[in-house]
Amino acid sequence: MIEKTDIEELVLENKKSTLGTHFYDAFFYNTLKYSGEIRKNEILLWTSSFWLRGGYPVFNLKFDSKNQLKGISTELNPFGKFIKLFMFIALGFFAILPLFGNGLKEGLALSLFILVTALFLFLIMRKAKIHEEKIVTEELKETIENIERKKYPEKFKNRPKQEKPKENEWTLKKILTRIIFYPLCIVIIYFCLKEILPNGKAIHGLFGIGVCGAYLVADILNMIKK
Repeated sequence: MIEKTDIEELVLENKKSTLGTHFYDAFFYNTLKYSGEIRKNEILLWTSSFWLRGGYPVFNLKFDSKNQLKGISTELNPFGKFIKLFMFIALGFFAILPLFGNGLKEGLALSLFILVTALFLFLIMRKAKIHEEKIVTEELKETIENIERKKYPEKFKNRPKQEKPKENEWTLKKILTRIIFYPLCIVIIYFCLKEILPNGKAIHGLFGIGVCGAYLVADILNMIKK
């Protein structure tokens, strides 16, 4: 059984899990495995990655009265929660803004454009978050298993390490998602090139092209990589 002292040895930098701490770790790419906060009956562990930065999880390892590990839960770090709230408010502001100073038809079109491109940006970030979060979760599980193997070798005598299965990029869900979003991305990019950029709205046009193009490129490269 894993004990609290075993996990304490993983904490290379003991500090409070606060908004300010995670703000620093997000922007300065904390690669320590692990930073953490040691409490009486629990230990918080975290490490950022290149893509997650502010969106990395905090692992909450809880211990019983005998200081033995009894469970692990995860939650988004405080700075990540703040960013989610800020982005939601900012999106609402920028989606409503085109309705003022433009005609109703043009304002609604620009608002819809902002919401759709924001959706693609959300999909890109969500895909990266799920992938990277899975990596750091598997790393922690492997680290804990290695501690157990070292402490109780007889327990794992006939249990060799299993290779991680490769992620299938051609599930029905992913295929349907690409069938829907690939053509939509192409239409938005075409609309930006033919309608938005020629009308002098360079920021809107480049934003749409950048977000949709990034989604297409990132997904295609991910398929090739797998």
